[in-house]
Amino acid sequence: VLAGAMGLAVALRRRGPRLGSADVVAIGLVAGFQPVIEWSLHRLVLHASPAVVAGRALDPGAAHRGHHQVPDDVGGALLGTRFAACDAIGVAALAGAIGRVAAGPAAVGTAIAVGEAGLLAYEWTHLLAHSGYRPHTTWFRQLRASHLRHHFRDDTTNFGVTSRLGDRLFGTAV
Repeated sequence: VLAGAMGLAVALRRRGPRLGSADVVAIGLVAGFQPVIEWSLHRLVLHASPAVVAGRALDPGAAHRGHHQVPDDVGGALLGTRFAACDAIGVAALAGAIGRVAAGPAAVGTAIAVGEAGLLAYEWTHLLAHSGYRPHTTWFRQLRASHLRHHFRDDTTNFGVTSRLGDRLFGTAV
């Protein structure tokens, strides 16, 4: 689903004018905001308490809490098809808005492709962190250890999965 969304964004961008400086701006902004957006969604949405709105219970973190209860279940570490499609649409809207406002209409496809690539990287990194994969680089060993501390020691810290920048910025890095 996520690779398909990224492919669609690339196809959309290829229909536009040649790549230019607006695309570079879109890439920089979407990639630069990715750690903050990742941290914000993980902390403020996935770890949100259930709420009642207009008489209806809303619990955006229910599936994520299930993942925290059984973090060794690799299947639970992945988005299901429905969640992946919803996330891909949300990322497309957010990245597309960033691209359009900051770089103009020609860069929207580029911004969406970069946003979808970031979401795909997040899912892949999250899967590897919960699998038996043994990281070969110090960088990935530190990312994995940070994420597993979030699960096994303190779920109020280390919300970043692909980057620790959001945790450093918001004081939740341990």
